[in-house]
Amino acid sequence: MTSLLSNLREHLQITPLDDDQVQVLFVLPSDLLFDYLHVLDSLTGLVKTVRSKVRLAKYSDSSADSFSTQARDRFYERVVALYDLYRAQGLKRTAAIKRISAELRVENHPWASIDLVRTALAAGRPRSNKS
Repeated sequence: MTSLLSNLREHLQITPLDDDQVQVLFVLPSDLLFDYLHVLDSLTGLVKTVRSKVRLAKYSDSSADSFSTQARDRFYERVVALYDLYRAQGLKRTAAIKRISAELRVENHPWASIDLVRTALAAGRPRSNKS
């Protein structure tokens, strides 16, 4: 039994063209034309999917991680600065955290919950300096 690709290999011509392109010419048995087209279409879809996944993974790994790290660090700095301000105004710890959370909610900040503010305060300041 001969391979379906053997006919393709025997009747394949590749001609280099300008602009890094090539012309591919091959002869197929007429009854296999749609099968070959289906395979080519499937491979094209696979290559496009792989290329987009690689691009997405590359973007996600570098830019998103960098952005999320920077956003988190800015959030921590802001929470610590506001906490120090409210404590200097005489508010107790719980009242200062509630005020920070309320201020963030007014801005529709995604990390405005009291628990996240409390966690950010702990993460943004070493334990020994906590007030």
